[in-house]
Amino acid sequence: MNVYNLSEHGTYNVLLTGDSDFVTEFAGLLQAAEIQFSIVAPMDDIEDLDVDFDVMQDIASDAGADPYDQFTDRLISDIHSLTANYTHIVDLSITSHLDRKLALELASAMNPRAAVIVSVLTNTATDIGSISNTGDRIVGIGLAPGAMKGLTTIDICKGLNTPDTYLASARELMRAIGFATEVVEDRVALVQMRVLAMLINEAAFAVMEGLAAPEDIDKAMMLGVNYPKGLLAWADEIGIGVVTLILDGLYREYQQERYRPCVQLKQMMRAGWTGKSAGRGFYIYN
Repeated sequence: MNVYNLSEHGTYNVLLTGDSDFVTEFAGLLQAAEIQFSIVAPMDDIEDLDVDFDVMQDIASDAGADPYDQFTDRLISDIHSLTANYTHIVDLSITSHLDRKLALELASAMNPRAAVIVSVLTNTATDIGSISNTGDRIVGIGLAPGAMKGLTTIDICKGLNTPDTYLASARELMRAIGFATEVVEDRVALVQMRVLAMLINEAAFAVMEGLAAPEDIDKAMMLGVNYPKGLLAWADEIGIGVVTLILDGLYREYQQERYRPCVQLKQMMRAGWTGKSAGRGFYIYN
Protein backbone atom coordinates (compact mmCIF):
# COMPACT_ATOMS: atom_id res chain seq x y z
CA MET A 1 0.00 0.00 0.00
CA ASN A 2 1.27 3.49 -0.83
CA VAL A 3 2.06 5.80 2.05
CA TYR A 4 1.34 9.51 1.69
CA ASN A 5 2.77 12.29 3.83
CA LEU A 6 0.05 13.98 5.84
CA SER A 7 -0.36 17.72 6.03
CA GLU A 8 -0.92 19.35 9.38
CA HIS A 9 -4.60 19.48 10.36
CA GLY A 10 -4.49 23.27 10.14
CA THR A 11 -4.00 23.09 6.38
CA TYR A 12 -7.29 21.26 5.85
CA ASN A 13 -10.42 23.28 5.28
CA VAL A 14 -13.42 21.17 4.34
CA LEU A 15 -16.71 22.28 2.82
CA LEU A 16 -19.56 19.89 3.64
CA THR A 17 -22.86 19.59 1.85
CA GLY A 18 -25.50 16.92 1.50
CA ASP A 19 -28.20 15.22 3.58
CA SER A 20 -28.33 16.82 7.04
CA ASP A 21 -28.10 13.66 9.16
CA PHE A 22 -25.22 12.36 7.07
CA VAL A 23 -23.45 15.74 7.17
CA THR A 24 -23.78 16.20 10.94
CA GLU A 25 -22.42 12.73 11.64
CA PHE A 26 -19.39 13.36 9.43
CA ALA A 27 -19.00 16.85 10.92
CA GLY A 28 -18.66 15.24 14.33
CA LEU A 29 -15.71 13.21 13.05
CA LEU A 30 -14.07 16.32 11.60
CA GLN A 31 -14.56 18.19 14.83
CA ALA A 32 -13.07 15.34 16.86
CA ALA A 33 -10.04 15.37 14.54
CA GLU A 34 -9.76 19.18 14.93
CA ILE A 35 -10.15 19.76 11.21
CA GLN A 36 -11.61 23.08 10.05
CA PHE A 37 -14.90 22.80 8.18
CA SER A 38 -18.00 24.68 7.04
CA ILE A 39 -21.43 23.40 6.06
CA VAL A 40 -23.59 24.57 3.20
CA ALA A 41 -27.12 23.20 3.11
CA PRO A 42 -28.46 22.01 -0.25
CA MET A 43 -29.97 25.18 -1.67
CA ASP A 44 -31.86 23.96 -4.74
CA ASP A 45 -35.33 24.01 -3.18
CA ILE A 46 -34.68 27.16 -1.17
CA GLU A 47 -33.56 29.11 -4.24
CA ASP A 48 -36.41 27.78 -6.35
CA LEU A 49 -38.94 28.94 -3.74
CA ASP A 50 -37.04 32.16 -2.96
CA VAL A 51 -37.29 31.43 0.77
CA ASP A 52 -34.97 33.36 3.07
CA PHE A 53 -32.44 31.20 4.91
CA ASP A 54 -33.16 32.86 8.27
CA VAL A 55 -36.84 32.09 7.87
CA MET A 56 -35.99 28.44 7.21
CA GLN A 57 -33.91 28.40 10.40
CA ASP A 58 -36.78 29.96 12.40
CA ILE A 59 -39.20 27.34 11.11
CA ALA A 60 -36.81 24.56 12.08
CA SER A 61 -36.34 26.08 15.55
CA ASP A 62 -40.08 26.45 16.11
CA ALA A 63 -40.56 22.83 15.12
CA GLY A 64 -37.83 21.80 17.55
CA ALA A 65 -35.92 20.07 14.78
CA ASP A 66 -32.74 21.90 13.87
CA PRO A 67 -31.18 19.46 11.38
CA TYR A 68 -27.66 20.75 12.04
CA ASP A 69 -27.93 20.81 15.83
CA GLN A 70 -24.61 21.85 17.40
CA PHE A 71 -23.08 22.81 14.05
CA THR A 72 -25.37 25.76 13.33
CA ASP A 73 -22.43 28.15 13.70
CA ARG A 74 -20.67 26.33 10.87
CA LEU A 75 -23.50 26.93 8.39
CA ILE A 76 -23.03 29.16 5.37
CA SER A 77 -26.40 30.73 4.64
CA ASP A 78 -25.74 31.79 1.05
CA ILE A 79 -24.01 29.41 -1.31
CA HIS A 80 -23.03 32.36 -3.52
CA SER A 81 -20.91 33.80 -0.69
CA LEU A 82 -18.52 30.85 -0.66
CA THR A 83 -14.84 31.70 -0.64
CA ALA A 84 -12.10 29.93 -2.59
CA ASN A 85 -10.10 28.57 0.34
CA TYR A 86 -11.34 25.00 0.71
CA THR A 87 -8.93 22.11 0.31
CA HIS A 88 -11.68 19.48 0.09
CA ILE A 89 -15.34 19.60 -0.91
CA VAL A 90 -17.31 16.71 0.57
CA ASP A 91 -20.80 15.99 -0.77
CA LEU A 92 -22.72 13.48 1.35
CA SER A 93 -25.96 13.40 -0.61
CA ILE A 94 -27.85 10.16 -1.04
CA THR A 95 -30.62 11.54 -3.21
CA SER A 96 -30.52 11.82 -7.00
CA HIS A 97 -27.31 13.34 -8.32
CA LEU A 98 -29.39 15.98 -10.12
CA ASP A 99 -30.43 17.36 -6.72
CA ARG A 100 -26.82 17.82 -5.65
CA LYS A 101 -25.64 19.51 -8.84
CA LEU A 102 -26.00 23.17 -7.85
CA ALA A 103 -24.05 23.23 -4.58
CA LEU A 104 -21.37 20.86 -5.83
CA GLU A 105 -20.84 22.61 -9.16
CA LEU A 106 -20.69 26.12 -7.72
CA ALA A 107 -18.45 25.20 -4.79
CA SER A 108 -16.01 23.32 -7.00
CA ALA A 109 -15.93 26.11 -9.58
CA MET A 110 -14.84 28.56 -6.85
CA ASN A 111 -12.25 26.09 -5.56
CA PRO A 112 -10.66 24.72 -8.74
CA ARG A 113 -7.85 22.90 -6.91
CA ALA A 114 -9.95 21.26 -4.18
CA ALA A 115 -10.44 17.50 -4.19
CA VAL A 116 -14.14 16.69 -4.58
CA ILE A 117 -15.20 13.75 -2.37
CA VAL A 118 -18.69 12.36 -2.87
CA SER A 119 -20.90 9.63 -1.45
CA VAL A 120 -21.32 6.90 -4.07
CA LEU A 121 -24.10 4.95 -2.35
CA THR A 122 -26.50 5.47 -5.26
CA ASN A 123 -24.34 6.62 -8.20
CA THR A 124 -20.76 6.15 -9.29
CA ALA A 125 -18.17 8.89 -8.83
CA THR A 126 -17.74 9.12 -12.61
CA ASP A 127 -21.49 9.62 -12.99
CA ILE A 128 -21.61 12.38 -10.37
CA GLY A 129 -18.51 13.98 -11.86
CA SER A 130 -20.09 14.16 -15.30
CA ILE A 131 -23.24 15.90 -14.08
CA SER A 132 -21.40 18.38 -11.83
CA ASN A 133 -18.44 19.12 -14.14
CA THR A 134 -15.95 17.82 -11.55
CA GLY A 135 -14.97 14.61 -13.33
CA ASP A 136 -11.28 15.47 -13.41
CA ARG A 137 -10.93 15.59 -9.59
CA ILE A 138 -13.72 13.52 -8.12
CA VAL A 139 -13.25 10.77 -5.54
CA GLY A 140 -15.95 8.45 -4.16
CA ILE A 141 -16.35 7.08 -0.63
CA GLY A 142 -18.63 4.31 0.60
CA LEU A 143 -19.62 5.75 3.97
CA ALA A 144 -23.23 5.56 5.15
CA PRO A 145 -25.05 7.44 7.93
CA GLY A 146 -25.35 5.51 11.15
CA ALA A 147 -22.42 3.26 10.25
CA MET A 148 -19.39 5.53 10.55
CA LYS A 149 -18.32 5.45 14.17
CA GLY A 150 -17.63 1.73 14.24
CA LEU A 151 -15.57 1.70 11.05
CA THR A 152 -11.80 1.76 10.91
CA THR A 153 -11.39 1.00 7.19
CA ILE A 154 -13.47 2.44 4.36
CA ASP A 155 -13.70 1.94 0.60
CA ILE A 156 -12.55 4.75 -1.66
CA CYS A 157 -12.38 5.10 -5.44
CA LYS A 158 -11.52 7.64 -8.09
CA GLY A 159 -13.54 8.55 -11.15
CA LEU A 160 -12.29 7.33 -14.49
CA ASN A 161 -10.93 10.79 -15.33
CA THR A 162 -9.45 11.53 -11.90
CA PRO A 163 -5.64 11.81 -11.53
CA ASP A 164 -3.95 9.96 -8.68
CA THR A 165 -3.07 13.25 -6.96
CA TYR A 166 -6.70 13.88 -6.01
CA LEU A 167 -7.12 10.32 -4.80
CA ALA A 168 -4.02 10.78 -2.63
CA SER A 169 -5.41 14.06 -1.25
CA ALA A 170 -8.73 12.42 -0.36
CA ARG A 171 -6.96 9.51 1.33
CA GLU A 172 -4.90 11.95 3.40
CA LEU A 173 -8.03 13.64 4.68
CA MET A 174 -9.70 10.32 5.51
CA ARG A 175 -6.58 9.19 7.34
CA ALA A 176 -6.48 12.44 9.32
CA ILE A 177 -10.06 11.74 10.39
CA GLY A 178 -9.05 8.24 11.49
CA PHE A 179 -9.98 5.97 8.59
CA ALA A 180 -7.70 3.57 6.79
CA THR A 181 -8.66 3.41 3.11
CA GLU A 182 -8.82 0.61 0.56
CA VAL A 183 -8.88 1.67 -3.08
CA VAL A 184 -11.50 -0.16 -5.15
CA GLU A 185 -13.11 0.26 -8.57
CA ASP A 186 -15.69 2.98 -9.14
CA ARG A 187 -18.99 1.17 -8.70
CA VAL A 188 -22.30 2.00 -7.01
CA ALA A 189 -21.96 1.59 -3.21
CA LEU A 190 -18.41 0.24 -3.66
CA VAL A 191 -17.80 -2.97 -1.64
CA GLN A 192 -18.76 -2.80 2.04
CA MET A 193 -22.11 -1.07 1.65
CA ARG A 194 -23.00 -3.04 -1.48
CA VAL A 195 -22.54 -6.36 0.31
CA LEU A 196 -24.25 -5.13 3.49
CA ALA A 197 -27.28 -3.79 1.59
CA MET A 198 -27.68 -7.10 -0.26
CA LEU A 199 -27.50 -9.08 3.00
CA ILE A 200 -30.05 -6.77 4.64
CA ASN A 201 -32.31 -7.20 1.61
CA GLU A 202 -32.16 -10.98 1.92
CA ALA A 203 -32.89 -10.76 5.65
CA ALA A 204 -35.90 -8.55 4.87
CA PHE A 205 -37.17 -11.19 2.41
CA ALA A 206 -36.85 -13.78 5.21
CA VAL A 207 -38.97 -11.60 7.50
CA MET A 208 -41.56 -10.95 4.80
CA GLU A 209 -41.86 -14.66 4.02
CA GLY A 210 -42.31 -15.51 7.70
CA LEU A 211 -39.17 -17.63 7.93
CA ALA A 212 -38.08 -16.07 11.21
CA ALA A 213 -38.52 -13.03 13.43
CA PRO A 214 -36.01 -10.15 13.12
CA GLU A 215 -34.52 -11.02 16.53
CA ASP A 216 -33.87 -14.62 15.49
CA ILE A 217 -32.35 -13.63 12.13
CA ASP A 218 -30.01 -11.17 13.79
CA LYS A 219 -29.00 -13.63 16.51
CA ALA A 220 -28.30 -16.32 13.90
CA MET A 221 -26.00 -13.99 11.94
CA MET A 222 -24.17 -12.78 15.03
CA LEU A 223 -23.59 -16.29 16.37
CA GLY A 224 -23.17 -18.03 13.03
CA VAL A 225 -20.81 -15.68 11.19
CA ASN A 226 -19.62 -13.51 14.10
CA TYR A 227 -21.15 -10.26 12.83
CA PRO A 228 -20.78 -7.44 15.39
CA LYS A 229 -24.42 -6.50 14.87
CA GLY A 230 -27.50 -8.12 13.42
CA LEU A 231 -28.35 -7.25 9.82
CA LEU A 232 -31.78 -5.86 10.62
CA ALA A 233 -30.49 -3.87 13.59
CA TRP A 234 -27.88 -2.49 11.19
CA ALA A 235 -30.63 -1.57 8.73
CA ASP A 236 -32.43 0.37 11.47
CA GLU A 237 -29.27 2.32 12.31
CA ILE A 238 -28.38 3.15 8.70
CA GLY A 239 -32.01 3.85 7.87
CA ILE A 240 -34.48 1.77 5.89
CA GLY A 241 -34.68 4.53 3.30
CA VAL A 242 -30.92 4.64 2.78
CA VAL A 243 -30.71 0.86 2.38
CA THR A 244 -33.56 0.93 -0.14
CA LEU A 245 -31.93 3.75 -2.12
CA ILE A 246 -28.66 1.81 -2.27
CA LEU A 247 -30.51 -1.23 -3.62
CA ASP A 248 -32.40 0.97 -6.10
CA GLY A 249 -29.09 2.41 -7.31
CA LEU A 250 -27.59 -1.06 -7.75
CA TYR A 251 -30.71 -2.33 -9.52
CA ARG A 252 -30.73 0.70 -11.84
CA GLU A 253 -27.04 0.23 -12.65
CA TYR A 254 -26.99 -3.53 -13.22
CA GLN A 255 -30.62 -4.47 -13.94
CA GLN A 256 -30.15 -7.73 -12.04
CA GLU A 257 -32.87 -9.34 -9.93
CA ARG A 258 -30.56 -9.86 -6.94
CA TYR A 259 -30.56 -6.09 -6.34
CA ARG A 260 -34.35 -5.64 -6.42
CA PRO A 261 -35.41 -4.08 -3.07
CA CYS A 262 -37.64 -6.27 -0.93
CA VAL A 263 -41.28 -5.16 -0.78
CA GLN A 264 -41.00 -5.28 3.03
CA LEU A 265 -38.47 -2.42 2.91
CA LYS A 266 -40.70 -0.35 0.64
CA GLN A 267 -43.75 -0.92 2.83
CA MET A 268 -41.83 0.11 5.94
CA MET A 269 -40.78 3.34 4.23
CA ARG A 270 -44.40 4.05 3.27
CA ALA A 271 -45.46 3.52 6.88
CA GLY A 272 -42.73 5.81 8.20
CA TRP A 273 -40.94 2.92 9.90
CA THR A 274 -37.58 4.12 8.67
CA GLY A 275 -35.41 2.90 11.52
CA LYS A 276 -33.96 3.94 14.84
CA SER A 277 -34.19 7.70 14.24
CA ALA A 278 -37.93 7.35 13.56
CA GLY A 279 -38.54 5.19 16.63
CA ARG A 280 -39.49 2.15 14.62
CA GLY A 281 -37.99 -0.05 11.96
CA PHE A 282 -37.54 -3.78 12.26
CA TYR A 283 -37.44 -3.04 15.99
CA ILE A 284 -39.31 -0.58 18.19
CA TYR A 285 -37.24 2.07 20.02
CA ASN A 286 -38.15 4.22 22.99
